[in-house]
Amino acid sequence: MNVLLSAYACNPTKGGENGIGYHWTQEWLRHGHEVWCFTRPDERADIEAYLAKHSTPENRDRLHFVYVAVPSWVDYLYRWQFGVYLHYMVWQYQAWRAARKLEATVGFDLIHHATYGSLQMASWLWRVGKPLVIGPLGGGQQTPRSFQSYIPDWFKSETMRNTISRVLMASDRNVRQSIRHAALVLTTNNETAEKVQALGARRVELFLDSGLPESFLPAQFPVREPAAQLRLLWLGRLIHRKALPLVLDALAKVAARVPYHLTIVGDGPVGAELSEMLRQRGLTERVTWRGSLPWAEVREVFLTHDVFMFASLRDSFASQFLEAMGAGLPIITLNHQGARDFIPTDAAIKVPVTTPDETVTALARAVEYCYDHPERRVAMGQAGYAFARTQIWPARSQRIMQLIEEAVPQLAVLKNT
Repeated sequence: MNVLLSAYACNPTKGGENGIGYHWTQEWLRHGHEVWCFTRPDERADIEAYLAKHSTPENRDRLHFVYVAVPSWVDYLYRWQFGVYLHYMVWQYQAWRAARKLEATVGFDLIHHATYGSLQMASWLWRVGKPLVIGPLGGGQQTPRSFQSYIPDWFKSETMRNTISRVLMASDRNVRQSIRHAALVLTTNNETAEKVQALGARRVELFLDSGLPESFLPAQFPVREPAAQLRLLWLGRLIHRKALPLVLDALAKVAARVPYHLTIVGDGPVGAELSEMLRQRGLTERVTWRGSLPWAEVREVFLTHDVFMFASLRDSFASQFLEAMGAGLPIITLNHQGARDFIPTDAAIKVPVTTPDETVTALARAVEYCYDHPERRVAMGQAGYAFARTQIWPARSQRIMQLIEEAVPQLAVLKNT
């Protein structure tokens, strides 16, 4: 089968959406199909160097990268936020033009729009007239307004984002038409699923945007040696919507009898404020900031802590949840968005998102509970580990093949791959 994969973000040497885009090229190949992957010229050097080292000649023959460029003035505007939106929209238009020409000679059987996984931008490729799978998509979730005090740049990062989102979904014909023409739309949380259904989608399924390479998971559930302190881990980009101060406020309320230490892994603009945040909360001696770490070290960090604590105020899901569960860590988080929809109930303590005071207090009590009940930490970790095993890339691609076969019965060839 000939598959057109739209992956604006696609780079095997990077994480996030870039890694997701590349993983989909490999999964389509693994199921025996020929793949044309549309992506940006910026990634060409990394992709070609990686393929030369890691890909077999057979796979290189079946994987065709099409590097879709935009005009130079659009590239120039990318340095500003509005230019990021413009760049993606123009790239989508150019990708459609390239796909229309290629379709005449290749004859695609299926189109999969994988990245960006943005509901607000969707895809121009519905115009090619082939069975279309979109997603996984996020973007329907919003930061709870009652937590506005944790987002200093609320107008820029939230008000403007939400306004642009509403405008695009209401006025961009491609958003509506791509959703309505898609045979299958995958979404990463219920908030996004509701918006997709309102736009007229034929079939919507919840599906995580992130997955794990099988090599990331220990062969067996990792047993942790008891430690004098409860070893907490926070890992993510240090930006306001990830709400590290919310976790720090909770830790400042943990009962004095509980010995704990928090390790922070990640970098970003909030890092400049971190020292003062810790001083104000009396946490300087209880927190270690390690900055960004290489992937191999990140895996080791997950394995040497007792609890993963992450309370992002706006996230489709958060790939670090899956990584934490893959390392057998119990989770303390907020009961909303992708974390609510995907993390198994018995793998985490999910705190209600009500008011800042109530939520901070509930997070503090969750830390105390984890310290007082080491046996429950193990049970939660085992439940998370079992779930993570269902989210390795081969299992995920098998599931998407099943969903596509149900949504597009004429593609029965999938059943035999």
